Amino acid sequence: MTEDLTHLCICPVCGAPDCGAEYTLWAEFEGQKEYVTFGGGSFGNYLDYWYYEGIPFCEYRKLPEFVRHHTECIGWRDHDSPEIDANDFLRTLESIKNSKKSDQDFEEYYYPVFKRFVENAIKNDSQLFIEI
Repeated sequence: MTEDLTHLCICPVCGAPDCGAEYTLWAEFEGQKEYVTFGGGSFGNYLDYWYYEGIPFCEYRKLPEFVRHHTECIGWRDHDSPEIDANDFLRTLESIKNSKKSDQDFEEYYYPVFKRFVENAIKNDSQLFIEI
């Protein structure tokens, strides 16, 4: 499965997806690298929701690690740790879906594509990676 979600975030000025800030979520299945390409800035807007809402620290610590690493620019965000926890990423998707930040693009495109991809990685015991 290879998916391209960059059509959701075309820059109206230059025409590039997220002005070139493409991210790739990928895993290997039976020796084949499969991936989902998406606009990092657009998807990052969903992850920024909790940062800009100003939630208490105790609530922040309960967020999925993927969200916290995005906010703190560590882990997968530091370019040296591209492997991510698949179950934590599923929790991230559910957190976004259940937040006020969820919108039609997320529910119709990001959520089902990412969920299907990550569940397939879990089922096949594949490691999940993100390239930024």
